[in-house]
Amino acid sequence: MRNLLALLFLAATGIAQDKKAPDISKMDARELHNLGTTRLTSGDVAGAEEALRASLAKDADDLRPGALHNLGHVRFRKGSAELGGKVAGDVTELTIARSYLEAADADISDMKDQIELLDKAKAEKREPDYVPATSALGGGIETYRTVKKLIPKEEAMVVKRNAVAASWTRSVGDFRGAHELDATDAQARSNADAIEELLRALKRETTALEETIEAQRKKQEELRDVIRELMKRIPDDKLPQSAQGDDDDDDLMPEDRKKPNAGGGQKKSKEGEEKKMTEQEARGSLEGLKNEFGRKMPAGQKGTGGSSPGKPSDKKGKDY
Repeated sequence: MRNLLALLFLAATGIAQDKKAPDISKMDARELHNLGTTRLTSGDVAGAEEALRASLAKDADDLRPGALHNLGHVRFRKGSAELGGKVAGDVTELTIARSYLEAADADISDMKDQIELLDKAKAEKREPDYVPATSALGGGIETYRTVKKLIPKEEAMVVKRNAVAASWTRSVGDFRGAHELDATDAQARSNADAIEELLRALKRETTALEETIEAQRKKQEELRDVIRELMKRIPDDKLPQSAQGDDDDDDLMPEDRKKPNAGGGQKKSKEGEEKKMTEQEARGSLEGLKNEFGRKMPAGQKGTGGSSPGKPSDKKGKDY
């Protein structure tokens, strides 16, 4: 923070102690500048940005360099907050993404080896050893599903990093502007240079993460194709439990190996979704209704054991 703003910090102390939020629409440029500086010192980044921008809008030339300088700090802190208070992206994110690319390559290689061994055993009319094939298939499926879950999270990381880059880019502009208006503000120039270096590193990491995500998508398709090929060669009773999948993973099973769901092959309807009956179900339902509503209600009859005429017997007919 600039030393020449120290007096402004002191002047704004009274404002900071006021628990009631001030009406910035009634404040002049200097009051807004002081308020923004105080808020920045207390850690109220959003409030500082609001006040400093309002001060700049008043076109007070003598306050403009200081306001821009402080806005540079505000926007740098906003970006850092997105990164959890750090000044660089988490390289672990990129490392994990790349590690699963390597895992996918290893699984693909293992499964292809097992496909060759199973095909060779079949050609030689030998009983294949399905144990290593099943193990390789299970590993491939696990990697496939992990990558499938990772990609949306990694894409969210890219969005977050781009937001940080946008905030830091504005911060650099603020500091550069402050130095242009006040050539004696060497700290503004130094801050701009330092943030630009951080910005370049962040953009390199973000680009690398985007490229890795794209590579994961392609590798996921390759994994799926090899998984399907290996599944074709393993009997149903020897497939790993993970191969059964669910609605999200149904695309792993080859079409000719998919089993119809219980209930005549009809998919269970989702909650809130209209379920349509088949023609056969509709006919059966109508026949059932005819049988029900075609029955006569039981008439009163002479009961046994001293029952009065017209009184229904103790055994009731069907209630409608």
